[in-house]
Amino acid sequence: MRRRTGAAAILVFGTLAACGRPDPLERRAARLESLVDARRIERTVGTLARVPHRAGSPAQRAVVHAAVEALRAYGLETTVAAHTADLPEPVEASLVVEGSAGRAFDLTEHALPGDPYSEAAPREIPYFAWAPDGDVSARVVYANHGAREDYERLRQAGVSVKGSIVLARSQGVCRAMKSLLAEDEGARALLLYPERRDLGIVKPDFPAGPYLNPWTVQRGSMLRYFLRPGDPDCAAGREIPRLRPVLPALPVSETVAKDLLGRVEGAAAPEDWTGWLKVPYRLGATRETVRLRTRSRTEARILFNVTATLAGRRPGAAAVVVGGHTDAWVNGAVDPVSGAAVVLETAAALSALAKEGWKPERDVVFALFDGEEYGMLGSTRWVEQRLVAHAAPLSAFLYVDSSVRALDFMADASPGLTESLDGTLRRVVDPVSGHLLLAVRPVVQFPGFSGDTSPFLGLGGVPSAQLGFGRRTYAQYHSAYDDPYLLGKVLDPGYVMSATLARILTLWTSVLAESPEPPWRLSEVATFLTDELSKLGLARLPRRSEVFAAVVRLRLAARQWESLDAARRRASAQRTEPFLLEAMAAFLDPAETEFARRNLLLGPSAETGCGTETLPGLRRALRGDGRVEAETGRLLRALKTAEEKLREAVRIAAGN
Repeated sequence: MRRRTGAAAILVFGTLAACGRPDPLERRAARLESLVDARRIERTVGTLARVPHRAGSPAQRAVVHAAVEALRAYGLETTVAAHTADLPEPVEASLVVEGSAGRAFDLTEHALPGDPYSEAAPREIPYFAWAPDGDVSARVVYANHGAREDYERLRQAGVSVKGSIVLARSQGVCRAMKSLLAEDEGARALLLYPERRDLGIVKPDFPAGPYLNPWTVQRGSMLRYFLRPGDPDCAAGREIPRLRPVLPALPVSETVAKDLLGRVEGAAAPEDWTGWLKVPYRLGATRETVRLRTRSRTEARILFNVTATLAGRRPGAAAVVVGGHTDAWVNGAVDPVSGAAVVLETAAALSALAKEGWKPERDVVFALFDGEEYGMLGSTRWVEQRLVAHAAPLSAFLYVDSSVRALDFMADASPGLTESLDGTLRRVVDPVSGHLLLAVRPVVQFPGFSGDTSPFLGLGGVPSAQLGFGRRTYAQYHSAYDDPYLLGKVLDPGYVMSATLARILTLWTSVLAESPEPPWRLSEVATFLTDELSKLGLARLPRRSEVFAAVVRLRLAARQWESLDAARRRASAQRTEPFLLEAMAAFLDPAETEFARRNLLLGPSAETGCGTETLPGLRRALRGDGRVEAETGRLLRALKTAEEKLREAVRIAAGN
């Protein structure tokens, strides 16, 4: 369906408050029609994504400077925090089929007629950050997505990957998890390629359309940040086994993959292993050996975190953080610049509202992090520094990595934030369908652990959300073709979708920031716990009835708080907020040394790495790690604490 443009197509008005007065939130939504400027978003993208700007590069420093200038122009108090990290930079990559009929593959991305930004593509060496240098000669085995079950299928077919170079599709499990699993199987190196079949509806190849072209290479980090995000050279990182990869690895194009697949001998692969390359997909190894050589150098680079604050009425209230990141693998117009541009547009719109008289209850902090692509280096450092300094708690983190990857709206949110999100989406129309976004949004999922939400959730226990259009990855992801031509001419002409997202983010942020109490509902957390506990195989769960009874008591306490007169809650906000924050904080265990288990509600998936696992400690215990009793006890203690803190808040507010 064709996208709609114009103010009337974006927001719907007409909800009336008591006595026929317009709802204040509707008035604010209407005002955002003129405050959010799609052309300004376009200019921001053009400035920030003009040239390649990896973390620590001079070009990235210029991107940070431009973002700082924009925030200060909006009248916001803005600070820049610099820190140094040793980052890998590519020096050499080659792939050669050995023997008399051998050939050296062209690994570069090509300059494309019609896309002026792609002129830099041939100079960008494809690589995976943190993958070690290597010089490996071995036969190549195709392993589908490189997931655990894929290696089991190869074993059943009598195919061993030990001593081989594994070729796998980029989609599926996290690339760092692919590396870990290939290492466990005894492989010597790893190649990843983008498979057309994994990318959805077929459309024209870029630059004529949004689809994959034959030279696209998708870079990324091989750091196993699902074990813990952040700089692996920090003291905490050195204590974590297997955080760094040991296999040399290289991203390759579908052109390279097609040639290698055509050399594999063996039985035909099952249908779900096949793709859309015009070549047989087989279970076996190549006839010839292939030589992979990679070399990089480590350089000390300066990274910059940018924060700007819109002050609220109550300085002690827990702030709402709105964030994105600025570093890219190449130009990064979609990832991350479109997200950063939406954050900057939200800062512009909220600053304008504040000048017109709107005043949030709590601070709004706009944060643009550096080093995300290498493993959430900047955001992890920011969260860690706050924890070490015993800084004031944060009430929520709203994150935009990319504004538009496709046209479907996606929202990932922690338990407790969904109701306020839906209240926002009730006032916004989907530019594609013309329906209210609340009516067409898919089921809200949980925020993942492959972006800057990871340290907020896993280290800080901060309720978090990620917003954007397009859940599925896009074909030019992390490639040299993720540039302003792709975003402005192909994915989001007129920046209609990006502007819509900026309105959503601005409106939702304003709702959370003007809340007199921490802006989430613990009754949602109780419902989440009931649902997720019911999905588990609970036959082996000790104290099952006790756990469910504790969840019921939490729900009753939450409902008691939420049913109190709003005026009483507002009047007692300063005294009750610490108890409400402690109730949510009960589900973070700072004494837990394993990153995946710190947050009792959400953690990185043990299977995919980047995905999310609910009740991670309990699930891992039930899978047989011997900690069932301990994990049950942790959950019961968290439930008891959360209930007690809620009841204390009720007591204070009721007596006000």
